[in-house]
Amino acid sequence: MPRQKYKFNTESLDFEVIKIPLRRKTQRFFVMFLLSLALFFLYSRIYSQFFDSPKMMLLKSETVNMQLKYNLLLKDIENVDKFITTINNRDQNVYRTLFGLNKISYKANRKNTNFPQGYLLNNVNSTFTSLDDFRYKVYIQSKSFDEISKYAANMEKMALCMPSIPPIDLRIARVSDSFGWRKDPFTGEQREHKGLDFPAKVGTPIYVTGDGTVSRVTYSNSRQSYGNVVDVDHGFGYLTRYAHLSKIHVIEGMQVKRGDMIGLCGNTGRSKGSHLHYEVRYYGDPMNPKKYYINESSEINYDEIINGTK
Repeated sequence: MPRQKYKFNTESLDFEVIKIPLRRKTQRFFVMFLLSLALFFLYSRIYSQFFDSPKMMLLKSETVNMQLKYNLLLKDIENVDKFITTINNRDQNVYRTLFGLNKISYKANRKNTNFPQGYLLNNVNSTFTSLDDFRYKVYIQSKSFDEISKYAANMEKMALCMPSIPPIDLRIARVSDSFGWRKDPFTGEQREHKGLDFPAKVGTPIYVTGDGTVSRVTYSNSRQSYGNVVDVDHGFGYLTRYAHLSKIHVIEGMQVKRGDMIGLCGNTGRSKGSHLHYEVRYYGDPMNPKKYYINESSEINYDEIINGTK
């Protein structure tokens, strides 16, 4: 029971119990409650400055573990990225070069994932950036391998289609004008020569240099043209041209095989003498035909090539 307080009554000469009004009791209670609440928050504030709460300690522990996991993940991504980079280099410098394919770019056009500053958040940012780079490299490499697989599957067909023999028997004809810049026989000015010229008698057989489809046949008497011309599309980006022919033995759309006689040497068009003008184009660009065939006639069995197509 709460202790009672007394006061002395001078009139009755007796001690009387002091009665405290309810309102005052209530006020005292709220004052004490507010003081206790203030002391509690003050204590908590002081405690939190010097000591971590169990929840904060748990959060800090989880943060440290997460940092370690992100560091390990970044290390794994770095190691795998080195491996995919090695594959990329081999693909660029070996496989794509072997098939004559253009090099591809592995530079990602991506938007960086930006997080607020902070050690852990920087790790998260670096991880997402590295993953984006790696994912893009894998995607590009996958497309490259699909393209290479397609070419590899057609390697045998590609080998037959490539213009890999001379268009004329080198035992009876030799190159007179090479690929590149030369003096124009009509004007004397320097002019780019996009093929090879083989002087030969009118009627000398002209052979297609690889399997393909006759894509264009042109007959012309104009002295400003190639004269009678046959173009053969070999696929895989290759096209060959046979110009100044006296006769043509093929028609457009006709399938031809390496060694087929497609016409006879002549002197039609812009020509100063009977010869064959021969071109090799790769995706439209003129190439040096000498790079595609053996230059020594002794190493070419013309009879076998020609007879094999009869």
